[in-house]
Amino acid sequence: MTKKFRPFRFGLCVILVICSFSGFARAQEISPAQEQEFTDAQAALEAAQKAEAEKYALENLKQAQDLLGTADKARKVKDSVKFTQSSSLARAYAELAQALAELKSEEERLAAVREELRRTKAAIDRLKKSP
Repeated sequence: MTKKFRPFRFGLCVILVICSFSGFARAQEISPAQEQEFTDAQAALEAAQKAEAEKYALENLKQAQDLLGTADKARKVKDSVKFTQSSSLARAYAELAQALAELKSEEERLAAVREELRRTKAAIDRLKKSP
């Protein structure tokens, strides 16, 4: 009967070892490189806000803010894996929000320039037709 349970016990031991190592990994100190990623994410968020992401890419901006909050909570419990993942994702969402905001802002400027060009052409046509 013990031979039947031997693979089960071995599998259970492997699972326990993996779980204990994953718990250990979560309790590791946050490295300076990981802290830099968090700082970079904060800077990217500020850049997105300066690019008016609240107006043009609110959803992505909020996602970045939420992820920075998650990273900060992970830092407090020394969960380096979650801290790093959240910081990296926050940076990506903030950079996306900034890019979208800049793109949409430029699209608005382009539309305004096109409208001005249309008006100017119409004025030129009126001048050509007048005696």
